[in-house]
Amino acid sequence: MLKVVEDEAAIRRHQRLFARQMRAAGPAAITVRLGHPGASEKAKVAWSEGLGVWFFARKIASSRYWNAFGVGRPEGGSGVAITCEINFPLYGIDRRTGGAFAQDRSGRVFVVHRGKLGGGRLGIGKSLFENAYRGVWEVMADGGEETPVALIGVLDSPRFSRQIAQFVRKIARIKDAAAARSSQAELTLDEFALREELIGAPFSDERREAGAECDRGLAVRDLADALRAQGLRSGNDGQRDLMAIDRSGRLRAVFQVVTDTTPAGIHAAATELLLAALDLPDDPLRILVLPSAAEAGLGERLRRLGVATIACAWQGQRADFAGLDALLPRIAS
Repeated sequence: MLKVVEDEAAIRRHQRLFARQMRAAGPAAITVRLGHPGASEKAKVAWSEGLGVWFFARKIASSRYWNAFGVGRPEGGSGVAITCEINFPLYGIDRRTGGAFAQDRSGRVFVVHRGKLGGGRLGIGKSLFENAYRGVWEVMADGGEETPVALIGVLDSPRFSRQIAQFVRKIARIKDAAAARSSQAELTLDEFALREELIGAPFSDERREAGAECDRGLAVRDLADALRAQGLRSGNDGQRDLMAIDRSGRLRAVFQVVTDTTPAGIHAAATELLLAALDLPDDPLRILVLPSAAEAGLGERLRRLGVATIACAWQGQRADFAGLDALLPRIAS
């Protein structure tokens, strides 16, 4: 179980690293009018072309560390709306503040969110987050309480800024869907695309390796990019991590990304993949994406079940997929 960080000096130190990582990822500074409930102010936001989000941070005396995010490049001098905030108390525990730092038994520090969403619109709030957000969930020792929280990222990860940006984009899509009062429709081939807000799980009390789970959505996105580089379209539907179609529109492959490296975890993922592929047309390839190459015996058993495997390895911020090239002729044919 994670434990919330309460120490004032530790929170200050973690906030500095948080802000430093986000500013490093967004080197472009753009002056805007930053809006928030009740007022707006002139601010210089850090914009990241690669992440597609902007970031602004400052300390509000006697209140909190304010970290505001938005999606899309803002125009200089324009007013911009905040997509979401990941704020931290200056010290102690403040359950009115959406964000928190939490530590696991090994000392790793995570950024978590309690689900408090602002925006001043009807239906935008904690209940929307709890019902619509899919990602990595954990239970946090929160003073005298145990609180379910969403894990956003690992503070010292080389992929931290990508983890944060993924969370921001998910919140943007959730808010847009709520404002349009539209439910998640079944994915059609005309709308075939990667939808980050469908990656991950609704809240449950299932225990997972939290650090690896924070990278799972990034691995799915990098895999989609690798397929697109080969001229293949990819998308997901909330039941399958990723699917690929060829140039003629045929469904050629379905992927399941695995973070649990135990035999039981891999067996469960293989079963989930096989079940997820049952109702799909065109008899697509079934591919497990493992954190490392499958052992010979396991790989052979999976092949007998009609499941191929590739290995996901992190090279800094990006994922590399060993074995994918060998499968591409079968996917693209």
